[in-house]
Amino acid sequence: MKRILLTLIILSMTVFACSAPPATATTQPAVSETPLPTNTLPPTLTATQAATATETSTVTATLGNEGPLFPPNNVTCYGLSIYIDPSLAASTTCELIPASTEEMDLHPQYVNLTLQGYPLQDKFFPATISIYQVQAFADLQPDYVHGLVTDLQALLAGGVPGQFGLPFLPNFHAAQTFHSNYSLFPFLNGNGIRFLTLYAQYTAPVNNHDLFYTYQGLTADGQYWVSVIMPINLPILPANADNPPAGLTWEQFSANYEAYIVDMVAQLEAQPADSFTPTFAALDGMISTIVIGP
Repeated sequence: MKRILLTLIILSMTVFACSAPPATATTQPAVSETPLPTNTLPPTLTATQAATATETSTVTATLGNEGPLFPPNNVTCYGLSIYIDPSLAASTTCELIPASTEEMDLHPQYVNLTLQGYPLQDKFFPATISIYQVQAFADLQPDYVHGLVTDLQALLAGGVPGQFGLPFLPNFHAAQTFHSNYSLFPFLNGNGIRFLTLYAQYTAPVNNHDLFYTYQGLTADGQYWVSVIMPINLPILPANADNPPAGLTWEQFSANYEAYIVDMVAQLEAQPADSFTPTFAALDGMISTIVIGP
C-alpha cells in the first residue's frame, strides 16, 4: 500500500490546489449572535449577512489573558466557541467563506477562524480552524464526503488507522504523504482525531515549512465537521523541502522514499511531546474547548 501512496505522490505533479483566497471582507455585527449556516441551502442569514452573502464576512476578536488552562471560551465566531490562549494568538479573524463551485476548489459556504500572531509564521498553511456543514459538503461531493465521514466514524468507534491517508477536509488534490503522532480525543460537543502530516505532489522531505498538526472531528449530531490546521515545528527537521536529505540527489531520494517515510514517522513519534513548537498540550488543550452550535 505504501507503493500505491508513493505512486500517487509522483503522479500528482500538477498545480497544488488549496482553498482559493476569500473575497473582499466586510465587517459584520456581533459575531456571538450570528449562527453557523443551517441545514438549508442557501443558509438562513440575518438581513445584513444576506446583503453580503457573496462576500467574506470578517470580524476580528482581540484575546485577553484569561488565566489558567480551560478558562471560559474567549472567541465566538458564527456558532463556533473556543478558548485560545494568548500564547497561540494575539487575535483572531473570523470569516464566512462563500461557497465555490470551481472543480478544483469545490466547497460549500463555511466558517474559517484564523489565528493572528501564531508562534510560527510564513509556513505553507496559516493557523486556521474551519467548520463545514456536512450535508452541504456532501451535496457537492457525495462519494468523497460520505466516504470521509464513514472512515472517521470507524476511527472514532475504535478502529485502527490504516496505511492510507487519514480522513481530512478540505480536499487539497494532493497526497497526504504520511501521518504520525495519531491520537483520538473529544471536544466539548464532538469527537475527532489528531495527527501530524504534510501534503505534496512529489516526494517531499518532512520539513518545518510544510509540516502541520491537524484535528479532524465531527459534532455529536454529525452535522458539522471540524478541520484544524496548525503549523508545527521540530528542531530535528530541515527548515524546508528545497533539497533532499543526506546529500542525495532527487532521483536517489525518490527511489527510497517509502523507507525514508517509515523512518521519519518513527522519529516523529519518538520525540518528547514538549519538543514540538507549539506543544501538543497547547494545541490539544485548545481543541478540547471547542463548542459548535446553531
